[in-house]
Amino acid sequence: MRQFLLLLIMFVQGVASAQTFRVERFEPKVSDVSARTKLRLDDAGKECALVKVQLTQKGVTFLNAVGEVENHTNEYYVYLSPGTQKLTISIGQDTFNVLFSDFGVDNVEAKTTYEMKIVNTTRKKTFSSTNVPADFIASAENGDPEAECNLAKCHYLGQGTSQNYYVALTWFRKSAEKDWAEAQYYIGRCYYYGQGFPKPDYAQAFSWYEKAAEQDYADAQYQLGLCYEKGQGVKQNAKMAHKWFEKAAANGNTKASRKL
Repeated sequence: MRQFLLLLIMFVQGVASAQTFRVERFEPKVSDVSARTKLRLDDAGKECALVKVQLTQKGVTFLNAVGEVENHTNEYYVYLSPGTQKLTISIGQDTFNVLFSDFGVDNVEAKTTYEMKIVNTTRKKTFSSTNVPADFIASAENGDPEAECNLAKCHYLGQGTSQNYYVALTWFRKSAEKDWAEAQYYIGRCYYYGQGFPKPDYAQAFSWYEKAAEQDYADAQYQLGLCYEKGQGVKQNAKMAHKWFEKAAANGNTKASRKL
């Protein structure tokens, strides 16, 4: 069930719209050198990343693109400043954000090509709380930490119910209080990205990542490494960053492996 929840991220904004768009894939293309051969600089003179967006829809605007978007056959070439964490897309009356971290990419890197595939499901997104798996609700209400975490993820991702970071945090905290590492990691994410909070709080994010990392949760170990690497919520420390990247890589985190 965990894989099901993380496989597809559904998103839409605009109640009156009759269209729903879904990201099927977003990943770096290691063998593709387009971002290097078709180099573009942003306003700060930094070398951009290139996102190739496969989308058949016309009349699309990428609001945070750098320079002109190239429209190829059923594919848009979108340049983004390095460090960008999301792609903001406008189609007709709909404007929505694709958060890269939902696909295991914290931010895009300079001179790197990424591929994104977006499909139009041609129907309105209609979720209600009754669509959440019944076993999640029953077990969560009985205090099972894994079920509490799974129910929280339903609200966090908008799977089976409307996306609501505040409700998600309520259930994540119940689970985290029972030392469930995955819930602690997600609370860290909420603080790190300002999801359910007025703005990011790196100190709190670091604290929660650390709780999960010490329980050998690989994604939290990777995020803890990033905090040390960037000096977010903790004093910058390359040695500690390397330590946690090594731990995360040993536990199967591929992003950490690329850091070593």
